Amino acid sequence: MFRQELSPAFRSGTAPLRDHAGIVNAVASWCEALHGRVSIADALSQLVVGLGAEAGMLVRTPYPGAQPSKVAHYDRLRGLVAHPLRLSFAGDQFGPSLDHARAGSVWIASSQADEGMRGVFPVLSEWQAARGMKDFAALVLSTGAAGRDHLELHFRVALTADDERTLNEMMPSITRTWASRQMGIVTRTLAVSRGAENAGHYSTQASILGLSNPARLSRAEYRVCLLLSRGFSASGVAAELSLTEATIRSHLRSIYAKTDTHSLAELVFRLLGSRAEDQPDLRRQA
Repeated sequence: MFRQELSPAFRSGTAPLRDHAGIVNAVASWCEALHGRVSIADALSQLVVGLGAEAGMLVRTPYPGAQPSKVAHYDRLRGLVAHPLRLSFAGDQFGPSLDHARAGSVWIASSQADEGMRGVFPVLSEWQAARGMKDFAALVLSTGAAGRDHLELHFRVALTADDERTLNEMMPSITRTWASRQMGIVTRTLAVSRGAENAGHYSTQASILGLSNPARLSRAEYRVCLLLSRGFSASGVAAELSLTEATIRSHLRSIYAKTDTHSLAELVFRLLGSRAEDQPDLRRQA
């Protein structure tokens, strides 16, 4: 994996998106990765570093309403912080409009036209506060009936108009290469990524519903998991807890991130592996 020491500017949270040589190298590496000459994970790490971000991921959302899948992700401080980047926030931040966005468009959270939308997604707000993040950008690679592919980059400072201009200038090269990528390369990368995560995941992690609460679920998230483990559907959980289905979906997104699962089916599979004695009475969690 490509690694680079953090610059003093980055550590202080003032690093601007101005390293043009780094951007050129990052775009070149991206082009090589999509033609199979270097790994997508390494190319993504160079994009994150070259663009002055702290963390980023390549995300595929297969169809409207589906759970986004991480094709690759990179966090400069992975392993050194309690809150590494695990979850894609773009769909919740920008809403359904992102599904119909133009390929090559740049969406920046801090410059959203609808000021009232900012901060309404609590999982994002909590993660940004924990990591000292100020902004993030979604770079749309492709959208269509089959779904959406995008790059997501998280920054310690709010992006400026010049930063947005720089991102827009590099996007034609990024999207052109994406459109002409080697057939099957993303599917293979996604399969390898999931296989690597699952190989160590199921054998080393304690029960999600263990008394020690190893995933650090909130009380509400724990109750959702407990009901799912008892055979409730997502809509059934909403009815049982007198919550809206939108609230349950928000809880599930947070649970996926904390448990390194990627879908409701995968989460339920993990939950069904929990031992009965690890599951306290739901009333005590109310």
